[in-house]
Amino acid sequence: MGFAHLPDSPVAPSSATEEACDAVSVPGHDSYLAAIMNAALDGIITIDERGTVLSMNPAAAKLFGFPPSEVIGQNVRMLMPEPDRSRHDSYISEYLRTGTPKIIGIGRQVEGMRKDSSIFTMELGVSVVATEGKRVFVGLIHDLSRSRQFERRLHELQTNRLDLMENMAAGLAHELKQPLSAIAAYINFAHRQLKQKDFSVEKVEELLDNASAQVFRASEIMDNLRQFIARGDTVRSLQNLNAVIRTACEFTDALAKEHDVKTTVNLEASPDQVIINKVQIQQVVVNLKRNAIEAMRDVDRREMTVSTRLVEGDKIQTDVADTGPGLPHSIRDRLFEQFTTTKPHGLGVGLSISRSIIEAHKGKIWAEPNPRGGTIFSFVLPLAKP
Repeated sequence: MGFAHLPDSPVAPSSATEEACDAVSVPGHDSYLAAIMNAALDGIITIDERGTVLSMNPAAAKLFGFPPSEVIGQNVRMLMPEPDRSRHDSYISEYLRTGTPKIIGIGRQVEGMRKDSSIFTMELGVSVVATEGKRVFVGLIHDLSRSRQFERRLHELQTNRLDLMENMAAGLAHELKQPLSAIAAYINFAHRQLKQKDFSVEKVEELLDNASAQVFRASEIMDNLRQFIARGDTVRSLQNLNAVIRTACEFTDALAKEHDVKTTVNLEASPDQVIINKVQIQQVVVNLKRNAIEAMRDVDRREMTVSTRLVEGDKIQTDVADTGPGLPHSIRDRLFEQFTTTKPHGLGVGLSISRSIIEAHKGKIWAEPNPRGGTIFSFVLPLAKP
């Protein structure tokens, strides 16, 4: 910060700048000017030809953290970090010797130093007025630190959003694979039914209806992604969690039967109203159920339980328990990290996406050993306030 700071490249003075150097004060208007200075939102500091502070308005005092009594009468360099602190007097001398303004009438971004020695960025504009035969430098100071913080925060938010979009894109194949696999399974079952001489029309219609529902679900997944990219968020609404989970369980019924998995559904928690994106939470439940089914592929006892219960008074917990071989110790701590998988052909993104979804809903997801053998995946969501 320098009231007569010389920029790196010489700048020719404009006629407006030269006129400013010859400006005269307005006698009899001290109270008027004081009122303007005191009401100004930006800092205003005046100094004389030696760099001594003559006045400091309340905004400048607040900005620098000094009461005016500690600054007025002192050299203005006390408000500057190095190297400007050591050079400032020479800046003024150079201006007085050559008469060439370098920052006056131009303005530039410089650094100031607060009373606590913290450094901040500000925009400084300087003008010169003549009063009682002497020249006074008037510095207009606009704090840029908040705007810089806002820019950094905005950049962080944009970066986080891009990271989440990248993760969602990486998991899109994983998420769409589930309804597409279900569609293929339902159509295959319907085809087998039609090959039988005494096939049931009602059964074929049911299978085709299920396939159609999976097509709609795939469309909803794509709509959610489009909403997120367009607005940075997805639509949430008041839902009964038990009903949302029950529908999600239906999506994987065919897969469970195909792998001879006995499924018990115990959705008795009440109240169960939550504010969620229904499709995203269904994605989580389907992910956990598919993982449980695949985990029990090579075991004799294949039992899966899906249940809900109230915890901590204001939360609802969902558990998906299997009787598989359990989780290897080597991946237990990083299970929800991207690209971590126990499947031979898995992408390792399903649990990562599930964690992102649950945490975005202000919830928590984890896994722990099942006392009956296997693993229990659980997640909690906050109940909607009555």
